[in-house]
Amino acid sequence: MFTNIVPKKFIALLSLFLLVSLACGASNRLDEIKPPGEIDVSQEAADRLEDNFYQALQEASSSNESQLRITNEEITSLFAKELVETGRVPLSNPQIWFTSGRIFITGGVKPVGPVEFDSLIVATAVVDNGQMVVEVQEARMGSFGFPDTILESITQTVNEALANTLIDLDITRLEILEGEMFVVGTRPGV
Repeated sequence: MFTNIVPKKFIALLSLFLLVSLACGASNRLDEIKPPGEIDVSQEAADRLEDNFYQALQEASSSNESQLRITNEEITSLFAKELVETGRVPLSNPQIWFTSGRIFITGGVKPVGPVEFDSLIVATAVVDNGQMVVEVQEARMGSFGFPDTILESITQTVNEALANTLIDLDITRLEILEGEMFVVGTRPGV
């Protein structure tokens, strides 16, 4: 009886080890894509993004058009703040940066249990009915695809944070540049 239990435990342990090895080995894509240095998260940066938005709205009152630049630090800080406040996404140390027309998001993901996977989400932003919407192009968790529920929650959190920040602005144009996203919009009803 004891000999039957040991092989099952050994096989389960070996299977877990192989799974963790595959995940920690990650795809080469994760190893190739790194943020441009550690992006600091601060309440000041999140507040600055919100302040810049409100300033752009005030300027739009006179000219009807406003412009907003969102930096890597500001979007990372706002996203980290939303993660803490909502608690819906099991992502640690989020890093978000803009480059080559795309948005990159990395961080640690714990889908179940104590094992944390390095993750990569590559997205772009589009204008849909005057709103900025993030669309995911690729999502990896280690060498695996992201679970749909976690991916949907992350996407929803990002889009809600953007919608809450850009609520009084109809987006007419956006550009994803190196280190920042440039947004142009008009104020509805002005």
